[in-house]
Amino acid sequence: MSKNGNFLKKVGLAFLSILIVASTIFQTTVVKAATSYGSQFLNTVELLDKDGVPQTDFGYYDNMDVHYTWSIPNSTNVKAGDTMDFTLPSQLALATDLAFDVKDSKGQVVGTATVKKATNQVTLVFSDYVEKHSDVKGELDFWTAFNQKVITGNETVDLVFPLENGTTVIDVEVGEKTPVSPTETLFKYGWVDASNPSLIHWVVRVNYAKVNIPNAVFTDIIGAKQTLNFDSIKAFHGTYSADRVFTAGAPISSTNFSATSDGFSVALGNLTDSVQISYTTTTTDGGKSTQYDNTAKLAGTDFVTKQTSTWTPASGGGGEGGGTTGSVTLTKEDAKTKATLAGAEFKLVDSKGTVLQESIKTDTNGKLSIADLKFDTYQLIETKAPTGYKLDTTPVEFTIGENNQAITVTKENTLNTGSVELTKLDAATKATLAGATFELQDKEGNTLQTDLKTDENGVLKVTDLVPGSYQFVETSAPTGYKLDNNPV
Repeated sequence: MSKNGNFLKKVGLAFLSILIVASTIFQTTVVKAATSYGSQFLNTVELLDKDGVPQTDFGYYDNMDVHYTWSIPNSTNVKAGDTMDFTLPSQLALATDLAFDVKDSKGQVVGTATVKKATNQVTLVFSDYVEKHSDVKGELDFWTAFNQKVITGNETVDLVFPLENGTTVIDVEVGEKTPVSPTETLFKYGWVDASNPSLIHWVVRVNYAKVNIPNAVFTDIIGAKQTLNFDSIKAFHGTYSADRVFTAGAPISSTNFSATSDGFSVALGNLTDSVQISYTTTTTDGGKSTQYDNTAKLAGTDFVTKQTSTWTPASGGGGEGGGTTGSVTLTKEDAKTKATLAGAEFKLVDSKGTVLQESIKTDTNGKLSIADLKFDTYQLIETKAPTGYKLDTTPVEFTIGENNQAITVTKENTLNTGSVELTKLDAATKATLAGATFELQDKEGNTLQTDLKTDENGVLKVTDLVPGSYQFVETSAPTGYKLDNNPV
């Protein structure tokens, strides 16, 4: 008994394991991977200066806008989640990682772009916008500077950019890396934090020339769309090498730092050596601006005040896109009277037979309209006729294309009709009587048809009658019979 019991348990466990395995197999879901189209949609590329003018000659410290145009061929079936991926030349450097939406003129998102500072890798992930529009195209912009790790200045650089048919080369003349002027007393620079685009780092080089400045005071005015992080202020006496490397010496006490209405100041006393001041600001726009600025001022007794306004290197990126769609308007009409008909229902089918929309109704004016149709051949198929009319499922086919973006079509319906049959009989014998003549009237007595005669079987038949109430009135009796003009 025990052995049998164990055997049954083992069989039961084996059966259960089979069920679990089978369940696992049958529940497997296949997910289609997104397609990367690489650089095949990229049409043109150029370098623009800060004024948006194409250039191939830049200073060593200049910023450049890498400007791309792109387009998706209508024959390419791009889906939401598919990507365009390419890499910017290694001789160019980004200030920070980038992420931005590419939108059309109505604010609809065409895709989302990301750029990695470490690799210069650009990825544009398309939204379902590309599935609903044709002639999808746009522009992309990336603010860059020369990568000073590989560019030394005063040279010609061959920048290789990916494009749809491979690559293209832009030869760029790079200006000289200029040394610090030995008479410099004030210089300032800043940059966007590599991992936090809302954080700006600022560094001020004070008295590189090491002149005597009695009662020296440094003042900084914070620019627009920024707030000062007062606790981040640091200042050190020290020395600069010819290639701008600072060696810090004694720190300047924070008691010398004072907040002002629009920034801060640092009391430097009788200054005879160099000082480096650093601090950070936080943007109030989330790092969305291309550049941020601050103004620095150095004053002292018997010293001509120096002032400089400084912009961060241009950073960020952006893009725009767009696409084209068409529309169709169908008018539903009575086949005879051409009166418009409300209440008809249709479904919309594309060239692949996919039903895109259902239960689309004609309005009180007998019209239905469908917008935002990408280029394709479609069919409108009637699924419900207007009340009192025959259903006609013959497809209404139309094509949306470059030269046919606003289509108008008409669909006619015929009324549901009935028939009536009258048999003329002898009142006594019930024999059928030929040759009786009638007219057909509506319920108000208006004559609709005349000269309707019973045949040799005593029968007359009227067809194609629209729904309503009717009556027959005898106008001529059969030979040998009395006329009976009571309505039937």
